[in-house]
Amino acid sequence: MHLSQSTRVGGAGLLALVATYGIGRLAYGLFVPRFSEDFDLPLDVLGYYASAAQAGYLVATVATGVLTARYGPRVPVVSGGLLLAVGAATIATAPGPILLAVGVIAAGTSAGGAWAPFSDAVANQVPSSGSRRALALVNAGSPIGLLVASALMLVTGDHWRIVWWAFAAIGLVAAAAAWRVLEPDAMGPVVDRRWPRMGWFFTARSARLFLVAFGVSITSGAYFSYAPEIAQDAGLASWIGPAMWAALGIAGGAVGAFGGNIANRYGLRGPMAVMLVLVSGSSLLLLVEPGSVLVTLGSAGLFGVGFTTGFALLVIWNQQVFSDRPTTGFTLAIVFIAAGFIVGPSVFGVLATGLSRSAALLVTAAPALLVALVPPARDDRPKPLAPW
Repeated sequence: MHLSQSTRVGGAGLLALVATYGIGRLAYGLFVPRFSEDFDLPLDVLGYYASAAQAGYLVATVATGVLTARYGPRVPVVSGGLLLAVGAATIATAPGPILLAVGVIAAGTSAGGAWAPFSDAVANQVPSSGSRRALALVNAGSPIGLLVASALMLVTGDHWRIVWWAFAAIGLVAAAAAWRVLEPDAMGPVVDRRWPRMGWFFTARSARLFLVAFGVSITSGAYFSYAPEIAQDAGLASWIGPAMWAALGIAGGAVGAFGGNIANRYGLRGPMAVMLVLVSGSSLLLLVEPGSVLVTLGSAGLFGVGFTTGFALLVIWNQQVFSDRPTTGFTLAIVFIAAGFIVGPSVFGVLATGLSRSAALLVTAAPALLVALVPPARDDRPKPLAPW
């Protein structure tokens, strides 16, 4: 069966993000109640673990920008899949908090090598008519990874270590797929691979992109780290965490995969604002009736749509701002995303421990709502493409 380049590259990216982003970076919150109980760790310490993983992700992102510019997207993506496998195996065998932290940081760091390089992979291996479809397909890997994690948790029950062994296997499969699909020589001559000056990164157009990326990531980081724990603390059964992530994955994947179509039809400004409001509103929804299964699952579903589609639009926005070298530009965008994911869990953990979970939710929900007021520049709105 012949697959189009948009499907091949987008599919490899989807699998890479299932492993490194959906599982390695975002599924952590699903295991917070179990880690807290089995390792006797308080919420603020687990928040520091999450923030340390995001710091590793930030470092890996910077390294990935350099590696991609020099060697193309294959090297960092394959490395990310392998690092996820190592981190997941470490968590699966961790006898205490120290090795648990090492595994969590390694797994979270793995995503730094897998997301940004696909901007260049799509730009160089996919015809322009299918580029937005491929980018949206790549981005859909995050919620699908959460769906996979949730399904495994529901099937295995309390045997969470088996789940992490399965995650390690998925990382190896993703690395193998990336090695097969991504072209090592798709980046052009070496002379075009020099790292640009800082002035190239910071412009009036890119400042808006970076601000939105930072704000939505603060809210998202807190939600991913603590939403299941909030639901369980309100009296819901332990299955609610996997069920939330399943709802998030189904809703996010179903809508987020069409982020390219949405951008083609409606542009960026309106849809981006709507998605940011959904991300913020889904956090606030947990304050309404946290002990309700329906409200909790509704919150997760709305968050999945807002997060997945919003970040798909963010990637497309980046392609407009840094059209000549999208991965290099997106490297700095991911630095702001990683910074938000560091701030969000730490702020939430400190406020939840020192004040209350309600106060923590209110404070960390605000940034996504505030940056919804920041529109893309007029020339960053995608020009219509043929339907795919």
